[in-house]
Amino acid sequence: MNIQPVKIQSPNFKSTYPVVHWVAEANGSYAPVMGLDIVRKLQRNLISSLNKTLDKTSKPMDVTKQTLRAYISSCDASYRVNQQVRSFYDRISSGGNRFSPTSYIISGNDVEAFEEKFAKAIGRNKRENNSKELTREAVKTYTTKGFEYVNNAARRLKDKSGIGYVLHTKFEIIRNKLGKIKGYKFIDARFLPEKGPNSPFEKFKL
Repeated sequence: MNIQPVKIQSPNFKSTYPVVHWVAEANGSYAPVMGLDIVRKLQRNLISSLNKTLDKTSKPMDVTKQTLRAYISSCDASYRVNQQVRSFYDRISSGGNRFSPTSYIISGNDVEAFEEKFAKAIGRNKRENNSKELTREAVKTYTTKGFEYVNNAARRLKDKSGIGYVLHTKFEIIRNKLGKIKGYKFIDARFLPEKGPNSPFEKFKL
């Protein structure tokens, strides 16, 4: 999965991109995960690693996660300048399609802009005990307009040829002595083309 760092085209240090999580048993073959419950767990792991800020009292970040942050910085100029990210989950277009991303990352200056535009209205309506209708409308706007936001061509991470890229992660399943899943271990992540012969989805379909 090794590729050269992607050169982002945005001069304003704004960026969004789909994320696809691949999971495998120890020494097993990887397969994409689309179930939102597991996707959320893996996405939270990824987001917490990228947003981690080290200080004098914190434990050193493990080498794998340090490598992840360095890699994302080398590919995403917005993250390199402003190291913060947040998630967005697609509840509309994916429809359980195994070959359609359900999670996205918003990075850099776009994080605050997205929250101001879409996320805060939901919390504000709930805190102020506004009508359920207003809250539903805020959620609907977040879901539909938020999806349009993360897929805006001006924000999508792409290479110098204009080809969109997707962040593909690898996680290994961790089981307890009884064989039950107790967690997922992050292994690696790479940006790869969204479409075409070098897309993992195209290879997986075959």
